[in-house]
Amino acid sequence: MSEYSELIKKFDKIRDYMRDFYVYGFKSREDFNKKSLRSYDNEKRRIESYLSDFMSFRQDENGKSVFLSVDSSDIPSNPFYRAFKAKSFTKNDITLNFLILDILFDGKLLSATEIADIITVEYLKAFENPTIPDISTIRKKLLEYVSLGILKKEKQGKKLLFSINNSDVNLNCICDALIYFSEVSELGIIGSTLLDKCNYDNHIFAFKHNYIMHALESEIVYELLETMHMKKTIQIVNHGPRSRGDTTLLVVPLKILISVQGGRRYLSAYDFRTKDIMNFRIDYIKSVKPISNCKEYDKYLERLCKILCHTWGASFGKGRNLEHLSMTLNVPHNERFIVNRIEREGRFGILTRIDETTYRYDIDVYDASEMIPWLRTFIGRIISLECDKRSVVDTFNSDLDELFNMYGG
Repeated sequence: MSEYSELIKKFDKIRDYMRDFYVYGFKSREDFNKKSLRSYDNEKRRIESYLSDFMSFRQDENGKSVFLSVDSSDIPSNPFYRAFKAKSFTKNDITLNFLILDILFDGKLLSATEIADIITVEYLKAFENPTIPDISTIRKKLLEYVSLGILKKEKQGKKLLFSINNSDVNLNCICDALIYFSEVSELGIIGSTLLDKCNYDNHIFAFKHNYIMHALESEIVYELLETMHMKKTIQIVNHGPRSRGDTTLLVVPLKILISVQGGRRYLSAYDFRTKDIMNFRIDYIKSVKPISNCKEYDKYLERLCKILCHTWGASFGKGRNLEHLSMTLNVPHNERFIVNRIEREGRFGILTRIDETTYRYDIDVYDASEMIPWLRTFIGRIISLECDKRSVVDTFNSDLDELFNMYGG
């Protein structure tokens, strides 16, 4: 039987529940029938300990649904980072943490053996039956702290000596930069962790469109960026909402793309299963495992860059045949903002002025159906719409028919 603890061993599980509560939202206890109800209660309490100010519930005929509700413009910092700072630890971990740092606090340069002797002779002698850590455990903890930058090591003869890695960086001088970095960077958790060492209040920045759920993907994004830098083939475990289970795929990670409309992030990767470049939602990727070096990495990346020159959204279509779309609009003299908007949002399309109030917008994309939501925003001004992909025009017209049936026209 699992016991409740505010601390977590692995972030995977808490990320899944936070997605369910925040990204997908409005789920009742009974909606988690694939997981034990006790696990659900434990994870819910754990999330409440991090995000109690943002948890709400709604009662309806189906029961009580729990969800997270956050207005990003009203909060100074991303609350999801709190979960990353609650890792679990053993009694030995916490004991050695304070003992090692206390022993080395005044700048001593000591070996693992010397530190072990000081712990046994000076620190644990006050206890009747102390648990004495073995030298290998102490050495592992010292090397872990070296990797984290807390300690530094140097060799004198055959001895490996450790000391505090003091930093002369004054973080208080760069707090404003850290606040901004923590909210806009792909790895903002780093900025948030550094801010914990500062005395600050964020009264400078407010973000109208801040996609705070990205914090839940920080570990995945870091691993993807690292494997892209090393040009690796990786194995990902991908979860689809419509699939019955997780899918393990072998891919080559090429780029991380961010939607300018919804803020959702995608991994563009070459998929060995389909022999094509695909986009995978990063919030559905559960794990990343490096497999081997990819000799054809640059070839796949070049292919992706060519596709992106004619891509509107997350879909690449087949990535082979371009689809031409042409939209003719009537823009009155007092609506110059429509022209400005098309020039700003129309990406690589070409806007041509036909006469004083008539404009034509032309574009070649791999999947024109992705443009439909944007095209709808010009209803009332569109004179004609043509596309090589007939279903785009048919869908647009059927939407208009439905609109007329609903509101009259």
